[in-house]
Amino acid sequence: MSGLPALILLRPWWLLVLPLTLLAAIWMRRRRLAGAWAGVIEPALMPALRRLGLLSDGRRDPAVVLPFAAAALLALALSGPAMPRQGAVEYRALDPLVLALDLSPSVVADPRALADAQASAATLLQLANGRPVGMMVYAADAYLASAPTSDADNLSGLIAVLARDTMPVAGSRPDIALSMARDLFGGRNGPGIGGADLVLISDGGGTGPRAVEEAARLATDGARVWALTLPHAAEGAPPPNPDALAQLARAGGGDAFAMDEASALMDRIAASRTIRLAREDIAGQGFRDFGPFLLPLAMLAMLPLFRRRG
Repeated sequence: MSGLPALILLRPWWLLVLPLTLLAAIWMRRRRLAGAWAGVIEPALMPALRRLGLLSDGRRDPAVVLPFAAAALLALALSGPAMPRQGAVEYRALDPLVLALDLSPSVVADPRALADAQASAATLLQLANGRPVGMMVYAADAYLASAPTSDADNLSGLIAVLARDTMPVAGSRPDIALSMARDLFGGRNGPGIGGADLVLISDGGGTGPRAVEEAARLATDGARVWALTLPHAAEGAPPPNPDALAQLARAGGGDAFAMDEASALMDRIAASRTIRLAREDIAGQGFRDFGPFLLPLAMLAMLPLFRRRG
């Protein structure tokens, strides 16, 4: 996918040194306005002495900024600018992508909305690039339709047979679906929810405080919750609620996208996985750190400071 970031910082907190270095450089430059004489000559006499050429402007000495330039380069080096190695993200193959399809009456009673949900799920499946994909369906209750699998054909057939009467009980409880996902993948016998991405494909019906709380719990456990908003709802049902889905997704550490933005959603998911990998202890195995290549530049910046002065 094209959404992988070209460059990432393994230790971005080192960038906090840069504004401090800039402030220190400005302070030193002002202090060097008249060189070492600034502390022993009356300030009112300084402009006249400079006009007469009796005092030099210490700000013009390039050696003033060299230590700060070296410090800035060191901070950049320590921040760890890096690029993913080939296959760095793909090796995290056990992190599942879980599709949660809303089969509540507001979706299944309208053939367009149901078709949109099926098309969205099929598109995400095609963009998974070999990542294991699981599927859940929910209405008043939630069910695991398929454990995470790389068998795209099996899931495609399952998506195609979803119908109005698939769910035995009508309703709309995304909170139950999120809670079940947490239990299935984060329980003692599960693979662990950390690293998983859950995508709700829904019109936003039933999305309330409980669902937002469940999404936040999943984020606390290391998962991310995303959403694809269906544009249609059945006649007589409340209109689609993209704002509620966006709130839920943000609480789950993800974001919400329109149905026709499935590719953009998968790009964001891929970028989030890359960033997550960069924060782990084994990041050195998955990324090539270019920080060491900046260290010689910092040394070159300091080199003129060691020259002999006459």
